Amino acid sequence: MRTFIAIIAVMLSATLCATAQKEDNVWIYAGNRIDFSTKPPAVTPVACDYTTEVNITSVADRDGRLVYWLNGTSLYNSNDEVVYSLPVGNEAVYMYGLSIVPFPGKENVYLFVYPDAVRNRMVASIADGSKDLLHPEITERYAEFPYYRWYYWADGVPFFFQKYGSRDFWLLYSYGGKIWVFALTEDGFVETGNAYQLPMEEDNQYFLDGCEMTPDRSKILATTTSMGMSVFIDLDTKTGKIKNINPIEIHSMEAFAFSSGNKYLYFSYDKNMYRIAVDKLAVISTDEQFRENRELVGYLGCDVGDIKFLTSGGVYYMPMNSGDYLGQVSDCDSEHPALNNHAVKLATDVLASSYSSFLAFPKTYCYPYGFTATEMCGGEVHFSFNDGDCESIHWDFGDGSEGVAHGHTVEHIYASNGRYTVKLTANYSDDRPRQTVEKTVEVNKIMKKLTIVKE
Repeated sequence: MRTFIAIIAVMLSATLCATAQKEDNVWIYAGNRIDFSTKPPAVTPVACDYTTEVNITSVADRDGRLVYWLNGTSLYNSNDEVVYSLPVGNEAVYMYGLSIVPFPGKENVYLFVYPDAVRNRMVASIADGSKDLLHPEITERYAEFPYYRWYYWADGVPFFFQKYGSRDFWLLYSYGGKIWVFALTEDGFVETGNAYQLPMEEDNQYFLDGCEMTPDRSKILATTTSMGMSVFIDLDTKTGKIKNINPIEIHSMEAFAFSSGNKYLYFSYDKNMYRIAVDKLAVISTDEQFRENRELVGYLGCDVGDIKFLTSGGVYYMPMNSGDYLGQVSDCDSEHPALNNHAVKLATDVLASSYSSFLAFPKTYCYPYGFTATEMCGGEVHFSFNDGDCESIHWDFGDGSEGVAHGHTVEHIYASNGRYTVKLTANYSDDRPRQTVEKTVEVNKIMKKLTIVKE
């Protein structure tokens, strides 16, 4: 008699198809490659020789891994290899307007934008890495926008911002004292409405040369080329409509970034770090009001070149008296934030190099908003959503079951292995639009019965 043991099912990998939408964890900064996915951040020299006087922009995949980065001369892949040289040459490209974002509806396809000051055009091209991500096919001049450069100032600058619960982007474009909002779709750039007039100061017309968006993507703070003036833009990121433009006459802010919970705007001024509540920015219009409402975080002892926010690590800043370190503000949304001027040791001295004369952090684009799905045993999956400001979350687990959660995490048990389309809808108590995120989850750790066949 023989005994045959037939195992009907085996345990497969523990990795789910639905992974966390992580942020842009890798920066290319003045000869340094900084990976913030580790603690402390891992810093190594960039594996190529480049010189640029412009800022750098980069794009990451859904897991926060660097895909491409772009400077004033070339497009580089994740191995720091040149995959495309900008045809206009180094002299024609300026720091404003460099952008690279995922192309809607297509995997491993990216749109990159750069200014051509010779032809006075902002050029948008396609990098198609669907066949070979490291060596994409380049389609030049996919679209053009007007652009004008005069010495240090540039009119006609694109700013990309991600829509709620979507891989798609809005494009804010300022030119001639007006702002246009475009939707970046599979068909190209589609204008969403009227042009919005920027405010004027005497005979000077503003145009945008810098933008930061609150982490919830509900509001934008933009700097202008007029010294000491910023514009607080209330943008509906669901419709692409601008609801309000509030000019803020600020002479006491140098570099700025928002904190993770949308609570504070962090900024530097006169060797100090300050913060101000975001909800006050919509009503403040003068420098005096701005000073009255700001809060001193701490004395830095140095000027700051740029400030940038990371969800995982708080606010980072570049002290201008030392090119060897990055500073950090931790616990940004708490009552007692902490300053550390020597948080990250750099591999390449920023001030001693010729990599960038503007001392600006890279602009980075990724998918920082979404939910994680972690499979346990027996069909149990733990879901977690990383937006702590939502009032409630409605979950559709894709198997006919639904549920409402008021916290960040929820558990669900599936009856059988398979692929499920999970959708969450996040509701907010204020006037922010509802956010919807959808992912595919694969459950494969449910063991079937062990069948013993005897002869």
